[in-house]
Amino acid sequence: MQNEIFNKNLKAMSGEEYKELKEELKKIKELREFSYTFGKDNLDINIIKKRNLKTIYKNPLKELEEKIEFFKEYERYPSLFFYGFGNGILYKVLLQNKNHRRIVVFEKEIEIIFITLNILDFSEDLRKGRLILIYTPHMNYTKADRIFSLDEINKFFKTYNLHLHSEFYKSYKEDMLKVNTLNSRAIKNISLRRGNDPKDAMQGIEQFVRNIPKMINHPSYHTLLKKRKNTKDENVAIIVSTGPSLEKQLPLLKKYISKATIFCADSAYAILAKHDIKPDYVCMMERDHYTAECFNNDFKDFDQGITFVVTSLVHKNTIAYLEKNKREYILVTRPLSFAMTTELHEFGYMSCGLSVAHMNYELATNLNYKNIVFIGQDLAYGKDGNSHAKNFLYENFHEGHYQRDFNKHTTTAYGGEGIVQSSEIWNIFREIFENFIFTNNRRKIKTYNCTEGGARIEGAIEKPFKEICETLLKEDLKKPFNNIPKLSKNQRSELMLKAYQKIKKQLSLTATFLKECKKVKNQLASLKRGKSKLTLDQINQNLDKFKTRLESKRYYFLNEILGPTLYHEESLLTPLYIQKISNESEKQNKLFAWLYAHESLIESIFDLTSTQNIILKKAILPLQDELEKRKLL
Repeated sequence: MQNEIFNKNLKAMSGEEYKELKEELKKIKELREFSYTFGKDNLDINIIKKRNLKTIYKNPLKELEEKIEFFKEYERYPSLFFYGFGNGILYKVLLQNKNHRRIVVFEKEIEIIFITLNILDFSEDLRKGRLILIYTPHMNYTKADRIFSLDEINKFFKTYNLHLHSEFYKSYKEDMLKVNTLNSRAIKNISLRRGNDPKDAMQGIEQFVRNIPKMINHPSYHTLLKKRKNTKDENVAIIVSTGPSLEKQLPLLKKYISKATIFCADSAYAILAKHDIKPDYVCMMERDHYTAECFNNDFKDFDQGITFVVTSLVHKNTIAYLEKNKREYILVTRPLSFAMTTELHEFGYMSCGLSVAHMNYELATNLNYKNIVFIGQDLAYGKDGNSHAKNFLYENFHEGHYQRDFNKHTTTAYGGEGIVQSSEIWNIFREIFENFIFTNNRRKIKTYNCTEGGARIEGAIEKPFKEICETLLKEDLKKPFNNIPKLSKNQRSELMLKAYQKIKKQLSLTATFLKECKKVKNQLASLKRGKSKLTLDQINQNLDKFKTRLESKRYYFLNEILGPTLYHEESLLTPLYIQKISNESEKQNKLFAWLYAHESLIESIFDLTSTQNIILKKAILPLQDELEKRKLL
């Protein structure tokens, strides 16, 4: 075997995600577990398990016909999920329907995959990603998260169903349950990451615009990376978080402070200061005033030589506290749609994950550290029920949480033995770390979890902190690190003017957009009242044009404020979208229901966009004042 078709299929599986599967397939020299038979008809192909002579199909042709008939009900589904590859013919048929933009197939038996890829040419669909093939022994949360993050899938979570390829696969119940559990977790976590409160987005946009003059008048993120990029593979980054286990690691951290680069969370900063352990970097990503209080302190000379890296959407109090104590800081932009459209690329971008620990990890990665060490990264409650380290600023915020979460979000303990009590959000944080680590492992970056407590983080190397210190931390580093200069005055003026002009243009575009939105809103309201002068088709065409306009690059700056609403509202429209229609009457009924269901969405778009415009007109004033002082306006 391993014929021309097989080689063509393997060549089409060019992505990094298929690397492990391709290696397994190439190892096969003979079939040991399965064989196959051909009938007189080209479609009559069966696969047999040698050990018990069970066949995947009792009657291949009849079962294929039944499945094709059954999936006519699913003809409008953008994505379909199956357990079992079988002889693959069903998927060749389903892929002829262009509505099916993704077909995801999970298969446990490597020889079944091998046989089918030798028989049928899937190269075009594998290359385009319309067929996604998952070998389940390689299945993990990271793969599930990546699959369900795909555009053609993540808008249609409500349609998810794992279909059984044939009766033969019923004996794989345990493996199916594993796959289904991972997929369900990914769906839930991605939905949570999307957010559900436009107020958060609005606050972030407002604070970002107000902070633009501060950001540009401080060193840029790109300059930081250029001046501080680590050049020695043996150098170590230690990321300090505020889990319950942190206290026991502090004496050792203090002993080796001169030999490693220390990154710490905003909430860990005061704890380290109390123990006279100076970090090199302190990160903050949150936009609220509570987190800003982590910097409401004065440690005098201790602050010298520390670089504070905070996101450009932080609360005004954060900047006030930093400036009050003359701390060196930079504002770094997250890759959120509004900020990206200002084109201040010199100051971005850091995705930051969902926690400041993720931000620290990303910064250490971008600074080219090849050895990254976690301490205090428990992501679980301590044995005494504590949520955070001793002297954590907001310990009282978490009172009663241990009792609330008890036995609801358990996960594997550090070391792999037993379980620990975690929470919903900590499990999401852990899974994001596992995604990051999976990517970094390919880049030859080693991640060591030296927390010695809490939850296991898959992919991280678990080692005692003492062992890592003794084996990796050999030489003193030259501290403080290189100074980070600001951009020249002319460069800063140019960037501020450019950002101002971009935002003013967006205000103008929004005014035009609101007129179009109001027009569609009124048409839908007239339809509801039964007073519309337009036909259903005409209103639907106008709605489509409006939604196409919203999706255009020109209005990308609105994505951030509208994102949570669009995502959750359109998810509710999914069942209607996929509904099959058989005749003109059903078509008209569906069209009316479709337009009727859009009324609240269009109203939300109008209200949110109007509010953003009002807020931006005020938020832009500090930037305008700065430009007027420089006589650039």
